[in-house]
Amino acid sequence: MNTLLLTALWLSIDLLYSHLFFDSFFPKRSHSFRRFLLFPIFTIAGTILLTFSPSTYTPIVSILIFALINSFLHITSKAYSVFFSIIVYSIGCTIDNLVFTSFLAFSGWHYSTLQSHFIVYLLLGMLSHGLPLIFCFAFHRSRKLKCTETTNWNWYSIPTVLSFVCIMMEFYLNSCFQHDQIECVPLSVCAAFITIVNIASLLLVSWIERTSHFREESLLLHAQIKVQSEGIEALSLSNTAQRKLTHDFRAHLEMLDSLLENKSFQEAANYITQLRAEQTERILLVNTHNSAMDAILNQKALIAKKHNIDVQFTVNDLSPLLIDAVDLTVIISNLMDNAIEACEKLPIQERQIHVKALLEDAFFFSIRNRSETVQVCDNMVITTKPNTLLHGYGLQNVRSTLNKYDSYFGLDYQNGWFLAYAEIQNTPLS
Repeated sequence: MNTLLLTALWLSIDLLYSHLFFDSFFPKRSHSFRRFLLFPIFTIAGTILLTFSPSTYTPIVSILIFALINSFLHITSKAYSVFFSIIVYSIGCTIDNLVFTSFLAFSGWHYSTLQSHFIVYLLLGMLSHGLPLIFCFAFHRSRKLKCTETTNWNWYSIPTVLSFVCIMMEFYLNSCFQHDQIECVPLSVCAAFITIVNIASLLLVSWIERTSHFREESLLLHAQIKVQSEGIEALSLSNTAQRKLTHDFRAHLEMLDSLLENKSFQEAANYITQLRAEQTERILLVNTHNSAMDAILNQKALIAKKHNIDVQFTVNDLSPLLIDAVDLTVIISNLMDNAIEACEKLPIQERQIHVKALLEDAFFFSIRNRSETVQVCDNMVITTKPNTLLHGYGLQNVRSTLNKYDSYFGLDYQNGWFLAYAEIQNTPLS
């Protein structure tokens, strides 16, 4: 009975620190408190499996339990669930082995003697399972505080392989110890070395990942500079068109003035009709009566048209809009940039963007664009690209900006169309 209770206790702690470890890398599927109901379920099921399965299968069973519960709790692929479960199990396994072998080396006890002292055994068990919990908590806090995101998952194949090797070495050395082929002191030294290598490999790769994160931020800044250059070019074209129309307008006024002065009223009427027929170009592709919105939408529309993208607008009078112009620029520019980028990957005849900007009780804005197939889960875009930072950085800016307001933001993908929409209460920031 004691063995069953201890197994349940150790497994519950292990599930907790594995959850913290996964939470350092992957977004949660749900923030509801009900997700914690999975812990007692997996603890009971896992305890039964670990108790009645042969000890040689303990690593496989534990890794599968970690992978399964965290697949339910986090947005990740099955392969990475297994990879990261191997890493976190190896951390717990090596620390557990280090604690017990160190105690045996310093006390001079045999393992059977330790098992007969239940209180000492229990305290060592609490320490050996508590240390991985403390490590995973510190690791989780470190990554969350620095806002680091995993950008190149291939880096984690290194600690996965090393962790698997560490597990095999631990079991081999323990087997040698049980057959009196190795003493406690060299065993504890080996356990310390394996633990250091295991944890150091993870920290090293995490550091490399952060370095990669900064490199990608640099690339992102270059991409933003490119977008700004396109915006300047679009505004320049608009300004050129404005000057041309102003010049032509003066010429048309002079012609009409001459015709009216000569009392050639019919010729003047015919001239006006001809001007209407020829005037097909508009300086403003959309007019919302809000200077900030007009500037953003027309600039992005000109960029889209340059890339042979058909842009259609549905708007109403936005002159009473109270939302900060800078925040509007962040929200709409990022969503429009994403839509343009998605359309550029499609054949020209399929490139379409539909934009809605409507102000009633609240401000509703949506962009619906043709797109290649994407996965949307928990209101987030799941990408298979290795460079996930550059893919999702714009949406992160949108979310963080919308968080300042009483707002709702949603994403959806159906039948070749990607939809991003937001509803914001029309209130200024206090």
